[in-house]
Amino acid sequence: MLNKRIISAVIGMVLLILIVVSSNIVLNISIAIIAIIALYELFSALKVQKNFLPAYLGYFSAVVIAFSDYFHPGWMRLLVYVYVALLLLLMLIYYQKIDFNQIAVTFFAVIYICYFMAHIIFTRDLNNGSILIWLIFLGAWATDTFAFFVGSFLGKKKLLPDISPKKTVAGALGGIVGCGLSFLLYGYIIHILGNYSVHYINLLLLGLLSSIFSQLGDLVASCIKRQYGVKDFGTIMPGHGGILDRFDSILFVAPVVYYFVVHFTIIV
Repeated sequence: MLNKRIISAVIGMVLLILIVVSSNIVLNISIAIIAIIALYELFSALKVQKNFLPAYLGYFSAVVIAFSDYFHPGWMRLLVYVYVALLLLLMLIYYQKIDFNQIAVTFFAVIYICYFMAHIIFTRDLNNGSILIWLIFLGAWATDTFAFFVGSFLGKKKLLPDISPKKTVAGALGGIVGCGLSFLLYGYIIHILGNYSVHYINLLLLGLLSSIFSQLGDLVASCIKRQYGVKDFGTIMPGHGGILDRFDSILFVAPVVYYFVVHFTIIV
C-alpha cells in the first residue's frame, strides 16, 4: 500500500508540474477535466449520478467555468442565471424523478468544486501568476506534510475525532506553522532566483491563512464522506483515493490565495 501511495503521488506530482508549466490552454483543459472527474465522484458519493440530466449540466458547467477567463464578466452572470433556470426547468419537466434536493446538490457541487477550483486559473492570470500559482499547491502540501509529522510525534489530543479520527490539535498547529515557514522559504527562493521584491509579512500571513483553510477543506470533505458512509470519493489514485480526495484542500486554498494576492502585495 505504501509503495502504491508513493508511486501514485510521484506520478501525480509530475503530471501537475507539467500541466502548470504548460501553455494557458492546457491548464484550462486540465482543470475542466479534473473538475468533471471530481464532480462525478461527488455525485456518486451523494447518490445523484443516476439523474443524468442535472449531472450532465453540471459537467458542462465545469467546462464553462474552467474557460470563464475567456468570457466577459457580464456573460458569466448571464450564464449563472441560465444554469439555475435550466436546473429548475429540469425539475419541472421531470418532477417525478428529480426533486429540489437533487437540484440543490447539483448546484452546490458546481460551486464547491468547479468555481473554487477555477481560482487556480484566476491566479495564473494575475500579474506574476506563474510564480503565485505555486502558493496554492504549496499551501495544501506543506500543511498536510507538517501536520502529519508533527501529529505523529506530538499529537495526543484529537482535533475532531468524530469527523477525522487521525487529526490532532498538535498536527493542526504544526501544519499552520510549517506552512507559514514554507511560504517564507518560497519567497526567499524566488527573491534569490528571480530577483523579486518579496513582502514577507504578507507572505507569512497568506501562508497561515492558506494552512487554516487547507485543513478546513480537508475536514469538510471528511464530513461529507462520514455523512454519506464512503471511505474515499474514488479510486483513480491508488493509495490516495479519488481526485476529490486529493483536491479537497486545494479547493479551499485556491480562492484564499487569489483574493489575498488581489488585495495585498506579495511580490513585485
